[in-house]
Amino acid sequence: MDLHAIQGMQSSLKSIRPGTTPNFGFNASTIWLTFDLDGRCLPDRHKIIEVKIPLLNKIELYEVYGETITLVESAGDDSLFSARSNNERNYCFDIDLPSERIHTYWIRLNGGGEQLLAPIIVWNQEGLAARNSRDQMIRGSYFGLILFVLFFNLFIYFIIREKSSLYYVYYNLFLFLLQLSLGGFAFQYFWPGSPYFANAATPLFATLSVFALIRFSQHFLEIKSHYPRTNRYYHYASYVLIANSLLCLIPSPTCFHLSVLIVNGLALILNFAIIPTAIGVIRKGFKPARIFLAAFLLLVLTVFGFLATNMGIIQSDFFADYGLLVGSAAEVILLSLAIVVRFKSFKDDALKSLQDLTVFQAEQNTVLENKVEERTAEIQQQKEEILSSIRYAERIQKNVLPSPRDLENLFPNHYIIFRPKDIVSGDFYWAGTVQPTHAGAATEGLRMFATADCTGHGVPGAMVSVLGCNLLRETVLQFPNSTPDQMLHHLEDRLLMAISGTEHEHAGDGMDIALWTFDAHAMKLHYAGANINLRILRDHEWLEYKATRRPIGLRKSNEHARFELHTIPVRRGDLIYTWTDGLPDMMGGEKSKKLKTSGVITQLNQIVHLPLSEQQSALQAFISSWQMGTEQIDDITLTCVKVE
Repeated sequence: MDLHAIQGMQSSLKSIRPGTTPNFGFNASTIWLTFDLDGRCLPDRHKIIEVKIPLLNKIELYEVYGETITLVESAGDDSLFSARSNNERNYCFDIDLPSERIHTYWIRLNGGGEQLLAPIIVWNQEGLAARNSRDQMIRGSYFGLILFVLFFNLFIYFIIREKSSLYYVYYNLFLFLLQLSLGGFAFQYFWPGSPYFANAATPLFATLSVFALIRFSQHFLEIKSHYPRTNRYYHYASYVLIANSLLCLIPSPTCFHLSVLIVNGLALILNFAIIPTAIGVIRKGFKPARIFLAAFLLLVLTVFGFLATNMGIIQSDFFADYGLLVGSAAEVILLSLAIVVRFKSFKDDALKSLQDLTVFQAEQNTVLENKVEERTAEIQQQKEEILSSIRYAERIQKNVLPSPRDLENLFPNHYIIFRPKDIVSGDFYWAGTVQPTHAGAATEGLRMFATADCTGHGVPGAMVSVLGCNLLRETVLQFPNSTPDQMLHHLEDRLLMAISGTEHEHAGDGMDIALWTFDAHAMKLHYAGANINLRILRDHEWLEYKATRRPIGLRKSNEHARFELHTIPVRRGDLIYTWTDGLPDMMGGEKSKKLKTSGVITQLNQIVHLPLSEQQSALQAFISSWQMGTEQIDDITLTCVKVE
């Protein structure tokens, strides 16, 4: 409808009282306004008509003089910002008022469905500049405050990693962008070349700010734990807002108008819904909710004050221009204070919990110390009892082994290195005489010596060693005419019988052994071995006689191999050596490696010139030095007999 048609309906137009702001609500219709300016009453001709609302899709100013209608200027968010004649965020039109007549103006407005207020002011250049200067100072302070609160809460979020702080940062960011859009600053400075986004920005940022505020309220007030059912409704509202943020981006007047109604309706409902929720949370003892409630009450009061100003109930230009800014500024300050109080509350609760935990820990430490002392005493008593038993077992084992006097009678020149890993040993040595009954045997009998290494060490190994030593003694007595190899087979049969279960399945126990007899009349040595070799040192030359490569009792491999008999001529002065694998496997030295057989022979070569007693002392000292700082891993036994 053009201006001529509107003039024809002028008698039906509604009049607006001067000094009030026309308020048409959320209106997508085209609005026509008309007013007169009497040039005879104005001191100068050059004036500026300002329509103080940046959010208009279309605005046209017409001057009517008689039958002549003149379009002064056309502007709006549907055009580029650079198309405006004045670089102002509000719509300002330069007019010239001759002093001799009254001038009639018509304004055509279309807000596209947003809140349509139309405050119209006539300025001179100086008055508009002064107003703009004051307005920029106030709004700049507001934007600076919002940015400060935003970064302050971002800092708090990085410290406490609390989701409510992060949502509050989002709220301040979108509130900042919303106020820039509402004030026209965003279109003027940020996207002056995008009329599309200039229209969509206001409902978009309003939707996102309400969404962030809902999420902030949910986390800050802990609504999920206090009121689970109410929390679901807030979730539903959030989903509607997410959909609305997409709706307002659709380039359709209907979608735009609908998105504006949705976000404003939800914002109004939220303001009324959050207040009783906060009161309920306060009653449950959550103190930070008090400041939260005060912030929302203040915001609601300023919103109603703003609406009352627009309706003419309250006459205040300052409140009309800055009421919402003051209210939202006070809200963000109070909500920031609420976050700080909540953070302090968390800190106090954490400190109290820490103090309670410290007291509890101290009490538990006392209880634990008492229990540890009691248990330690029990363990110490058990240890003493076990050690006493092991010491008794050690005495038994020593009694089973040949006595030093018996060894001296049989082999006057000898020494033995016997070092158990754990008090008692799985190694043993044995010496005795065997008197063959067949014709032609030496009347003084044969002297016999054995060196053995039983499975395991410590108490289990010692039990097998005592058993093996006794079985060896019985074998020698029962089979005096047997050679050493035959005796090993007899010994194996007895051992398997002793350690077998009811179904004659032997356990995993056995032994390595070197067994030899010495015929002093013939100067011959008869030797058989199971995994323990016999070595003779003669005139600085080593003679080695290999044992059969299998143990006694453990027939997992090579079980049918017969023990080999070695008949060895000997000379006076020969040194007969046998040792268990604990000696070459001994860890230590500078590089913490095994000594190995070559290391044993090297060490024996270095002390062979010494008397046997000194050799024994030197070898004992070497073993202790080699093991320095390294745990002994196995029982160690070495025997040396000199042929006389």
